[in-house]
Amino acid sequence: MSFPKAAQAKLNSVLNPLWHPLRHRLATLAVDLTRETLRWAYVGPEDKDRLGFASFGERTLIEAPHKVLLGHEYMSIGSDTLIAAGAILAAWPDSTDARRTDDRPVLRIGDRVWGARGLSIVAHLDIEIGDDVWFGPNVYVTDAGHDASDLDRPIGLAMEPAEPVRIGAGSWIGTGAVILPGVTIGEHVVVGANSVVTDDLPSNCVAVGSPARVVRDLTSSD
Repeated sequence: MSFPKAAQAKLNSVLNPLWHPLRHRLATLAVDLTRETLRWAYVGPEDKDRLGFASFGERTLIEAPHKVLLGHEYMSIGSDTLIAAGAILAAWPDSTDARRTDDRPVLRIGDRVWGARGLSIVAHLDIEIGDDVWFGPNVYVTDAGHDASDLDRPIGLAMEPAEPVRIGAGSWIGTGAVILPGVTIGEHVVVGANSVVTDDLPSNCVAVGSPARVVRDLTSSD
């Protein structure tokens, strides 16, 4: 059964003035929601002042959801850097450390750095990551550990003095690697998956293991 044409025309004349504004409002709402979703899908250069970063480079993105983003005012991040979802970036200086003599950011990440999912960097004194460093998934970098010497105190509550960490430009840190306090990694270094770096590594080498040891000199023809 269908409406007579006259009745259909009458119905359309009543509904159309209501439908067209509603359709416009629904379309506008959809666009606004899409923009808002994209807005919170990452932290970008437009968020520098809102979050209070020391500096935040052009075209750099920190993908959401991140686990922790703490101490923005003590972080500087270069340009064209991408940190994937699940990151922990924490910069929380120890105010009692007499070695802090200026306001320099305690976490400094260079240009064109790539951090795969689950990257964790925790800085209390000084962590510097050079340009073009790439991190595999679930890498952990810290400049402070825990002190187990006091048997009457929970280890988790006892911190050792922080020691600066450096990762040189152009290096590749493999999946699951751990970079411990006081370590300097040279430029163009490969750190193998699941390695634990406890001592300095020279430039242009491959290091693997726990603790990580140099297994190849990239400047050698052998």
